[in-house]
Amino acid sequence: MGLWDKLRQASGDIRKLWRSVGPDGYLQYKRWRVHERKRVDRERERGRERAKDAAEQKGDKAEREREYDERYTREREGDIARERTEQAEEMEPDR
Repeated sequence: MGLWDKLRQASGDIRKLWRSVGPDGYLQYKRWRVHERKRVDRERERGRERAKDAAEQKGDKAEREREYDERYTREREGDIARERTEQAEEMEPDR
């Protein structure tokens, strides 16, 4: 059984070398690449969310401004109509 133990040990050593788990090994590089890819994906997703939020806020602001302009126009038209009726009443001769 000594031969089998030596073969098992040698195959384990070969597997370790093949896996290259050292700091400069392929698996470390692969883990780093996966980590970087996920980080970039998260940053892109955050960027998309920020852009979506900014667009939504811009749309909300434009809507509020439009509503304000419409309300201001209606109020101004009402004021003008009231002023005209007051002027017309002042211009009528008293009977």
